Amino acid sequence: MRWRELLPRAGEVPGRGRAASTAVAAVLLAALGAGVYLAFAADSGIVGRQLGGRGQPLPFPPGTAATLWWDFALIAGYGLAVLLGTTAALWVCQPGTAMHEVARFGRIAGLVAVVSDVLENVFLLVTRRDPAPVLLELATAAAVTKFTGLLPALLLALYGIVLALLRSARPVKQDPPDGVCSAALNPDDPDGACEQGETTAATRWRNGYHLPPGEPTGGTGFALSGGGIRSASVALGALQPLRQRLLGAQYLVSVSGGGYTAGALVQALTAAAGPKEAPAGRPVATPETAFGPGSVEEDHVRRHVSYLANTRAELLIALGVIARGLVLSLFLVFAPAVVLGVVTGWLYQQVPLTAFPADGSYPAPRLGALLSLGLTLLFAAVISLVARWITPAKPLLRQIARRLSSRLALLAALIALLTLGLPALAWLADRLLTLTPPSITLGSPFVALLLTYVSALATMGWRNRKVVTKARDSLDALTAALPTSLTQRLLVIITTTVLALAWLLLFASVITPLGEPDLLWSALGLVVVLIVVGGLIDETSLSLHPFYRERLARTFAVRRVRRADGQVVAAPYPSTERSSLATYGHADNFPRVVFAAAANLTGEGRTSPGLGAVSYTMSSGWVGGPDVGWIETARLQESVPARFRRDLTVQGAVAISGAAFASSMGRASRWYQILLALSGARLGTWLPNPDVLLRCPPRTDRAAWAYPTLPHARRLPYLLREVLGIHSHADRLLHVTDGGHYDNLGLVELFRRRCTTIYCIDAGADAPPTAGGLASALALAAQELGVRVTLDDPWRAEPGGGEPLEPEHPLSNLNSRLSESPVITGTIHYPPESGQAGVGRLIVAKALLWRDLPYELLSYAAHHPEFPRDGTSDQFFDDGKFGAYTELGRQLAEYVVSRELAEAAGLPEVTEGTGAPDGVAPQPAGS
Repeated sequence: MRWRELLPRAGEVPGRGRAASTAVAAVLLAALGAGVYLAFAADSGIVGRQLGGRGQPLPFPPGTAATLWWDFALIAGYGLAVLLGTTAALWVCQPGTAMHEVARFGRIAGLVAVVSDVLENVFLLVTRRDPAPVLLELATAAAVTKFTGLLPALLLALYGIVLALLRSARPVKQDPPDGVCSAALNPDDPDGACEQGETTAATRWRNGYHLPPGEPTGGTGFALSGGGIRSASVALGALQPLRQRLLGAQYLVSVSGGGYTAGALVQALTAAAGPKEAPAGRPVATPETAFGPGSVEEDHVRRHVSYLANTRAELLIALGVIARGLVLSLFLVFAPAVVLGVVTGWLYQQVPLTAFPADGSYPAPRLGALLSLGLTLLFAAVISLVARWITPAKPLLRQIARRLSSRLALLAALIALLTLGLPALAWLADRLLTLTPPSITLGSPFVALLLTYVSALATMGWRNRKVVTKARDSLDALTAALPTSLTQRLLVIITTTVLALAWLLLFASVITPLGEPDLLWSALGLVVVLIVVGGLIDETSLSLHPFYRERLARTFAVRRVRRADGQVVAAPYPSTERSSLATYGHADNFPRVVFAAAANLTGEGRTSPGLGAVSYTMSSGWVGGPDVGWIETARLQESVPARFRRDLTVQGAVAISGAAFASSMGRASRWYQILLALSGARLGTWLPNPDVLLRCPPRTDRAAWAYPTLPHARRLPYLLREVLGIHSHADRLLHVTDGGHYDNLGLVELFRRRCTTIYCIDAGADAPPTAGGLASALALAAQELGVRVTLDDPWRAEPGGGEPLEPEHPLSNLNSRLSESPVITGTIHYPPESGQAGVGRLIVAKALLWRDLPYELLSYAAHHPEFPRDGTSDQFFDDGKFGAYTELGRQLAEYVVSRELAEAAGLPEVTEGTGAPDGVAPQPAGS
């Protein structure tokens, strides 16, 4: 309502009564202006006169002058309506969001449209007396500018009016939940966030230690790295010999595959089951014995370790789920192309900013359109120069000039698109379809669909499998891999490019028919289907996330119970039991379990350079992170719609933390992410943004009506956000994916909690040389927290550096993979910003091979060259592979224990189970 709305901070949001009256007034003013114009305007072809330029016949027909004078009433009506409507849009769009900036642009576009409409009428009225060609072209330029500006202005005004009416009539039922807002620093404006004399890095570090109240710091922490079922198997074995140390720890932080094991432990120990979900027997597992060697729950995991598909039929079901998601996701993305194309063609028919010749020749732009583009760019450049000349003593005026210049430049880009870009694209599409044989035209969609399906499988890294006669063995004989590295990348790039070109071709091909009735009815039918599918169906249900969550639960959600007959068995969780994170996510006499995930943010300087994601953790106490705020888990579960509660469970947290292939993957290539979003072959989900919920005003606040509530479902716009890679910190929902997209080891979360002793089970498949995952985690900790870690001779953990086995020649392949030691230790140095400028101890146990491993493991490694670095894409483990990785985890843990005992006694480093000079060890513990 005020001119200060042009500034970064819009005017105060009024009460719901004033908001509703503003929206109603906008509708009435628009209707009044249009009604007066239609009642008295006599020239029905006025649009042709406005866009005709100097080539149109003169003089104008009778009634043109009267129509132009009555047009001023229309200008007044729609001008005031746009002003009020965009004001309402600024009220309902939260500051800092993309829609708020778009609403500001809509206001400027509306102002430019009003001015252009007035100038256009003046030029045409003067032309009646002096038919100068230059005046006619200027009138056309003004008309092009007017119609272009009205397009976003009217859409945004309508958006503001509808939302203002809906939200002002909606009662606010609850206050914001309890929590802690983020303390994120915007590096682009450090002076506004830092104290005098303080560096941006120091402030970033202190903000990084921002934890919710009641979260303990210090003590011992365990970290279980990412790596899918490989990591889960190693962690399961390692936590058996380390159990006493684990039970004395403060935290157990898990990432991705490590979360499979952490989630399994806490679900095996929880006492949260209600009477309806109570298992048929009495739970008997204890923190000391849960998932111990030879336990019934370990045996259950072993028998279901190929959790995605344990049989040929289940593999077909998994492939069918991918195909279903592919078809529905592509429909939701490509159907709008048809609708938008038909609507665009109809608009060009009503307002021919560029005329499409009937003979199919190239649609040349009008001279007035080129004038409109040039003048708009000229005004933008002049205002930009003026902004540079304005003295810094007048920052407000300089800011207004800069904003006006940028919005005029954006309007010029829109003029170029509507008068040059879209007509050229429509002509090109028409030519391509005319010259393409019908057989290719009909077959192309099926080829594109098949190519997308194959590329999606390649992107996920699924492997080709040899089919043998036995159903059980059909998954064990998987040997050949789909193309990887450069070949895989090229396949993904080609597919993504084909899909993008297909979308543009589909959109442009329906523009040129210019509003044919059949196309209009088809578009209307698609709109209805889109409203049903895209408006009512949760887009997460079209992805692999629900399937992945259910399959993980089938394998890892299990209890040890004693039946009435005294027999101890493994009782899987029933599918009806909702493992609520607030109640199932903790166990007595057990560390606090934290599932580390990543919230994807783009273009806002909140992430580390090149990362694209920030920390987002899930535990029984809190959900969130220092950059997005913290919210109590129990209150969050009460505040969200029912569909979100499925993911606010232990099983949901495990699946989210392990969402390795997603449409947003930290540093990963955007080509992969776009394809995964389009194909539906994606993991991850959208979860509430704690900051947005916490910054919601109390329900007694007069502005509470304008604040958006959480959506009841993650609809089509969220799928489009994934495709376009739009992830704002101010959105209601955040796209949360695999914690490995932020830190694959979980070390940063333990550093954030200032742990003084940290055990890390690193089962990442780092390609030698050096431990890349550890190096990345330490670099991230230095950037985010200022933590420095001094490693003690890490080169002993390099493959190929260990003492070779005898005889050397037959085992040369194995000797090149042996390390001198699988453990890397170091000293943690916390900065003053942590609140405790002290030191700690880091022990990293890496899944490596060394000389003194048991004979069985060395034999397995000799026959399986990929061990212990099977690709994370291979989630189809068999009993042999699971047993090998689990035993490797046990041996790693025993190595750590023996090393610590030796250090405590002041003895040279020794290992468990050694003694054979040729590297053959006794029977492994727990076998």
